[in-house]
Amino acid sequence: MTDINVTTNSRRLGNCEVCATTAARYACPKCEVKTCSVACVQIHKRELNCDGQRDRTKFMPLSKMTERDFMSDYCFLEECTRYAAQRKRDYCKRYTHQQRQLLPLHRLRSAALRRGTRLRLLLANFSRHKENTTYLNWKEQRIHWHIEWLFVGPMMEPLRYVDTRCDEQQTLATLLHKYLDKAGAERKVLRNHQIAGIGQLSLWLRAEGVRRSGTRCYPLMAHKTLCDNLAGKTIVEYPAIYVSYDQSPPAGYDIVDSDDEFDAISNQQTKSDNTSQQPAAKKSKAAQVTKEELLPEAHDVYELAASFGADDDPNGTADSSSSSDDDGRQ
Repeated sequence: MTDINVTTNSRRLGNCEVCATTAARYACPKCEVKTCSVACVQIHKRELNCDGQRDRTKFMPLSKMTERDFMSDYCFLEECTRYAAQRKRDYCKRYTHQQRQLLPLHRLRSAALRRGTRLRLLLANFSRHKENTTYLNWKEQRIHWHIEWLFVGPMMEPLRYVDTRCDEQQTLATLLHKYLDKAGAERKVLRNHQIAGIGQLSLWLRAEGVRRSGTRCYPLMAHKTLCDNLAGKTIVEYPAIYVSYDQSPPAGYDIVDSDDEFDAISNQQTKSDNTSQQPAAKKSKAAQVTKEELLPEAHDVYELAASFGADDDPNGTADSSSSSDDDGRQ
């Protein structure tokens, strides 16, 4: 029976991928290399730096997944949930390195909000978040922005440059000065921008958080500081600024009217106010209904008590007392 299984595996796996002389008997769970013996297994692990353990997070198309793969994923998710629950219960391991990083980010967002800039941060696995070097200098209370410069023109492909530490108190003209004075190969690429000069260049901020933000941009002023230009804007991780020697917006972009954004914000606020007022209105109506329903019930209780009193008093004193009470009320 064992010989039959070995023959079947050899036909299915083919020859050994290490020695290429003997029929393969094993397949590596991680890299799926076919081997015939322990010696070939050791060689394949050493050459490919493989540990032989199956990668449980490796992508697999849904069409190729079997019942065994589904059960493996289910068990893996259970292990992750159990691990996270244990770390939350453990006081010493509750505050991880990732959670300690939330305080600087919170300070950065709060500082930007005090300046009128709505800063939105993505999750840690996004490439834009990994590239972002924006930070808050706590002692000086200044934000140093990560800026993406995109030099565009009617007859040129966009050129991308990145500045990692841009002081918010510097003007855009000062930040762009080093690009307009470049020599050598860079001078040929940015020749049109250098000829136009900072006075003839138009600066545009890619819009975020507004309707059709993918095709809209804000005009910026070169003589104003970076802080003033970003005030009243929404920034996702870091600003992307287009620099053009043409006075019109970049190709495919439209200018954002400030009223559009304010209308969107006001609409959201009115919706939230309406939703908050609806439960209160419902509660008031419910209270009125309950009061109206309780009043007749109270009258019924008094009448029932009077009837019980009339039955208990054979001499009719209850009737006289009730009549006297009625006279007093009148």
